[in-house]
Amino acid sequence: TEAASTEPGTVMGTVGYMSPEQVRGRPADARTDIFSFGAVLYEMLSGERAFRGDSTAETMAAIAQKDPPKLSEENAFPPPVERLLRHCLEKRPEERFDTAHDLAFALEGILDVAARSGAEKKLELNRAWSRGRVVAALLMVALAAAGFLLGRSWRGAARGASPAQPVRFTRLTDTPGVESAPSLSPDGKSVVYVSDVGSRLSLYLLRVGGRNPVPLTPDSQVDDWQPAFSPDGERIVFRSERDGGGIFVMGSTGESVKRVTDFGFNPSWSPDGKEIVVANGAFLFPSDRGGGVRGLTAVNLDTGKRREVSTAGDCMQPAWSPHGQRIAYWGLRGSSGQRDLWTVAADGSEVNTPGVEVTNDAPLDWSPAWSPDGKHLYFSSSRGGTMNLWRVAIDESTGRVLGKPEPITTPSLFAGEMSFSRDGTKMAYASLDWRSSLVKTAFDPKTETLLGSPIPIFKSTQPIRDHQLSRDGQWIAFIQTGGQEDLFVMRTDGSQFRRLTDDAFRDRGPSWSPDGKTIAFYSDRGGGYELWMIRPDGSRLEKLTGTQKSLNFPVWSPDGRQIASALIPGGWVLVDIASGASPHPQQLMPAMSDPDVGFWPFSWSPDGQRLAGTVIQSNGTIRALAIYTLATQKYQVMDAGRGNQWRSPLWLADSRRLLVRDRWSISVFDPSSEKNHRLISVGGYGIGLSFGISADNRWITYSETATEGDIWLADLL
Repeated sequence: TEAASTEPGTVMGTVGYMSPEQVRGRPADARTDIFSFGAVLYEMLSGERAFRGDSTAETMAAIAQKDPPKLSEENAFPPPVERLLRHCLEKRPEERFDTAHDLAFALEGILDVAARSGAEKKLELNRAWSRGRVVAALLMVALAAAGFLLGRSWRGAARGASPAQPVRFTRLTDTPGVESAPSLSPDGKSVVYVSDVGSRLSLYLLRVGGRNPVPLTPDSQVDDWQPAFSPDGERIVFRSERDGGGIFVMGSTGESVKRVTDFGFNPSWSPDGKEIVVANGAFLFPSDRGGGVRGLTAVNLDTGKRREVSTAGDCMQPAWSPHGQRIAYWGLRGSSGQRDLWTVAADGSEVNTPGVEVTNDAPLDWSPAWSPDGKHLYFSSSRGGTMNLWRVAIDESTGRVLGKPEPITTPSLFAGEMSFSRDGTKMAYASLDWRSSLVKTAFDPKTETLLGSPIPIFKSTQPIRDHQLSRDGQWIAFIQTGGQEDLFVMRTDGSQFRRLTDDAFRDRGPSWSPDGKTIAFYSDRGGGYELWMIRPDGSRLEKLTGTQKSLNFPVWSPDGRQIASALIPGGWVLVDIASGASPHPQQLMPAMSDPDVGFWPFSWSPDGQRLAGTVIQSNGTIRALAIYTLATQKYQVMDAGRGNQWRSPLWLADSRRLLVRDRWSISVFDPSSEKNHRLISVGGYGIGLSFGISADNRWITYSETATEGDIWLADLL
């Protein structure tokens, strides 16, 4: 009973098939569908798009201002077909067919005339007879399509219908920065989400269609994130880092905040609202985490009683099914780094197993969400080339998959974190968009100051990751993510750009040998993540290790005879490159005193005596910086008052100071005094994920990744 309308920021349909009123942001109705139908029929008959341009803007301009070319006489289409098409494609809605019923009636009339004409006279040319049959067949298809337009409204509104393809996308947020993790209220009228305001993550509530988000946790000085509306819409549960961290619950407008647990991430409600289920580990991006986060735990909100749902799987982002029977999650499959989906019985009867697998293939699958009727499991996946939305038919009671994954295409290149209204007619999700660049800046290590302005090296619409300078400072190795994860090299002046790998395998963490003749990296191309080597010209691809475990981020010794690498889920090894053996032998290094943490090396001091790295908890979070001294086999753990913020330490040439980064800055850090001096600041997500320094310390390189994230609402059939 509510008329569909467009608003600024609304995207409806695919650009080439949008109507003039859509591209102008004006109200749309059933006659908009008739225009799109005409564009499709024109393409079926002519083999050409009705409206084309070299860019999206030019295509939209053609829709608004130009008529498509007439069907050529060579094609021998009857004049009634041309008239029908023109009637569908009128610029003004009032000049088109008023209803799909009128359109279907006109199509039937053309077919009747064609049938009578064919019976009364013989066609002289077989080509013409063939053309006539094709036209008739296409018009029959068109008639069926018109019938679909006529009937789709009541079919989509049928009680209990499962959500299918979105028919309209509306951007709910458009402020600068990243908005993420939306949770739609059961009535579909409000959404709670996370906003990265630069220094912390905060929760906001927005009325759907409104423009003024309300802060829900304005007094908090720490990260509040991962919100979820209760089934009755009266409460919101969320993860907060206040008072040591845990799960908290509050009223739907931010009142009466209270603690539920002192652990857990990504809470999900049971359908009756009595329990929540949480994972034991967190992540920022699905590709940026190690494994080993075991188990799902259910917590009773009234009594605080806990029970284990799963202890066997690597579990992230649990999602409780709508009838309470199963819980979906995603995780890493063994040591391969493959990210797949599973479901496990919510009553704990499958506690000692990973449950029932939903996916088992190379694409990265994450962010599961059940349709409100329990017949489909929605998820985000890279299987279509971009990180977009998919769904798979599923038996909620058993977890058995009933078909192949189906795409749910959005206008975003990166989409995830879905949430549905109770009736299944609306779906909220988060989008991400990147603009990455590599820059270099001159540096004086004595005075710890930058000299001059940053100099651009390379720009990309995909995130630039894991970059490292060669020892002579002439080359950069890096990876790009967003689709495939491949290795690239280029000179530091931006020339001689070269792609070293080009396949579906995940190639990460490139590290130059001291002589610059080899690049070590880690990859899943052999099954699990192992260390590999390749020449800078793309030749001599060679596997270094055969641990049957998961290794990452190789770090060369200054003499090039060894490589240090972290083991996942814990520990680290030294790989003997000088031995010449294949695979190269590995020596397991001493563990840290706390069995719940591991050491990840990132940089070997130029004097060869120490390795700098980070302390990683078993749940995958970074706890602190650490330095390992080879001679004493001792660890020095420090955090300089920054908790788990510092990461990716790189030694300066004096083997005394380090470059370190957090989410917003790069600093010089002195381990002896645990004092830091900030060099570079970039707000929000801008600092990206990597930086480097030349061997003579005269240049610093870093990646700037400007990230824009918004909350969208999809109306579903």
